[in-house]
Amino acid sequence: MKTALRAIAEDIRALGTSAPLRVAYEASKRSGFHAVLFRGKTGRHRPATPVPLTNLRPTGDEAAWRCLGDARRVLGEGPRVFGQRVPTGLSGPWSTDPLTGRQWPTDDPWWRIDIRSEARLSDVKYVWEAARHRDLVVLARAARLEPAGPWLDGLTGLLRSWCEQSPPEQGVNWYSSLELALRAIGWSQILTLAGERLPGDVVTAMERMLLASARHLMVELPYTLSSMRNNHMLGDALGLILLSRMFPAAPGARWWARTGDRMFTTQQRRHIAPDGRMIEDSLSYHRFVLEMLIVRVLLGGAPSAVHRDLRTASSHLARLGVFDGDVPQYGDWDEGRVLASSGDALDVAGSTALGLALCGARLPTQWYARFDELAWYASPPPPQSAPGGLEPVTYTRSAPATTSGGIALVERGPWRVWFKVDGGPSHGHADLTSVWIKHGGQWLVADPGTGTYNGPLEVRNGLRTSAAHSVRRPDGRDQLVPHRAFRWRNTAHGYLGAPLVLPDHTIVFGWHDAYTGGERPVRVGRAVVVADRYVAVVEFADRPAAADSWSLTIPLHPDTMVEADTLVNGECKLGLFGLDGYTATRGRAAPFAGWHSRTYGRWEPTTWITVESRADTAVWGLGTVPGPPPGPDALDGLRFEVAWTRAGAELAVTDLASTEVHRVRASR
Repeated sequence: MKTALRAIAEDIRALGTSAPLRVAYEASKRSGFHAVLFRGKTGRHRPATPVPLTNLRPTGDEAAWRCLGDARRVLGEGPRVFGQRVPTGLSGPWSTDPLTGRQWPTDDPWWRIDIRSEARLSDVKYVWEAARHRDLVVLARAARLEPAGPWLDGLTGLLRSWCEQSPPEQGVNWYSSLELALRAIGWSQILTLAGERLPGDVVTAMERMLLASARHLMVELPYTLSSMRNNHMLGDALGLILLSRMFPAAPGARWWARTGDRMFTTQQRRHIAPDGRMIEDSLSYHRFVLEMLIVRVLLGGAPSAVHRDLRTASSHLARLGVFDGDVPQYGDWDEGRVLASSGDALDVAGSTALGLALCGARLPTQWYARFDELAWYASPPPPQSAPGGLEPVTYTRSAPATTSGGIALVERGPWRVWFKVDGGPSHGHADLTSVWIKHGGQWLVADPGTGTYNGPLEVRNGLRTSAAHSVRRPDGRDQLVPHRAFRWRNTAHGYLGAPLVLPDHTIVFGWHDAYTGGERPVRVGRAVVVADRYVAVVEFADRPAAADSWSLTIPLHPDTMVEADTLVNGECKLGLFGLDGYTATRGRAAPFAGWHSRTYGRWEPTTWITVESRADTAVWGLGTVPGPPPGPDALDGLRFEVAWTRAGAELAVTDLASTEVHRVRASR
């Protein structure tokens, strides 16, 4: 009884002021009142007005060939779900769960279907991912590109089966308002690309479904406004704005538009910071919201604040290096998209490029061949020789260090090093001051990824807690402490100083307050030193003996092995230093450790290096440090000291040869 009451108390604490409304909402589902709320009909049929979100043809042949190849795989193998093709909608009903091959209930109203408890059929994200119908947009594109091909018949069959199998408010695919909004965005593009060639009965069925979606979004507003103040609110708002444009003569269209605009503006203000970071502490979800901003611009009439945030959010990703290769997989990753692409689902550069293009940046012409997002959604690039035209933007950084949104990217010699000091409250992991390292283009120390949301909790927490990230933990404590699958019991903030660039070293410094509660409060800081021959991390704490021991995990990329104190990835071989007595764990089931997740729902063995230390100050790293072995606060002719104040911390870096002192301040 006490355990149950404690769990309820923790749930209420996590929900905050929205707890009473959430309780009322759950009571409505269980009492049957939802049947009253969702029994209304959409009224007489109204035809949809096409809203041009997409180009009718792409810029360049490359995107066209990618589309046709992708469409061939859709009809032959099924829609793409988290890196694999599944039968859902193709050789099996739209309710087919790809993981089990079984069907979600089809005759029950959505609120009676269990998607959360241990007794649920499966992880609902798999069937929802297929039902967003981005692959059907690909088929509509192919039908436009190649009218005589099999694409229109395939598209027609999939849409007809959907409308027959998924009547309004029935089945699992009506459970989430966000899914309805994303499907509406996809269908709008399908009607633009192929609507005049689709059979009349299919178009009419789609229009009835879209009107039902608008009503669902409005009825669900209390839940959205109280419990989904994140990307869900933006997506639901975007769905209402779009549907008001598609059905301007519908009785509620003006109310949909006003409500959607207010919701979007309200959430946008709290969602996106002036420097382009978001409350979504996740690279995947940053792209997801960025694409929502893009759709809002494509719809036309977007407020100036949308254009401003689109520019800053795109620039944030550009500063993190997305145009120069893959970057750390910060936070939750599930390949969630708003736009349709036949390119790499893990890529975020295409959406970033489109965001910049819509804000007026002139991009290299070859990017339109590289990125589907540009080819299908942006206007064609102006001729390179256009009079008075701007030089193309390349976003190649000449500075050795770039900072954005609490993250520093250092590039020096063969190294690319990311130092993540701060985070946000939504979809993030317990990774403040984590360090991720590439050498010569090869990952050595890599963010372990997501694993799952709705799968085994030991996997979910095993990959999102501090023990899975390259952060220092006093007495093995977690920075945030997980609560259920998405929430945290604690909050924390990190503070990043300006980069210090010296002739032979680039140094970034930051600290966080995640461990300032409890019996042994302590602030933890780090200096990351990058030289041509090594990367070193200098650890600090503001209280001596603040812990009996300090724990550290260094997750390696699956392609990297550790052999006799040396990391090996292909031809790259680099020594470890400062990690005496470490242990290496690979693919351990219980307790869960030594895993890497490249995409949602899958994980593979990798090596995690773990080390325990009693020292409050320490130095560790990769490569070869010239001169004497590193000490607890010195290496390579430099001494590191931190002065702590109530306002923050200041790092002093002393050149032992010249006695010159350089200072880096990281304040609240």
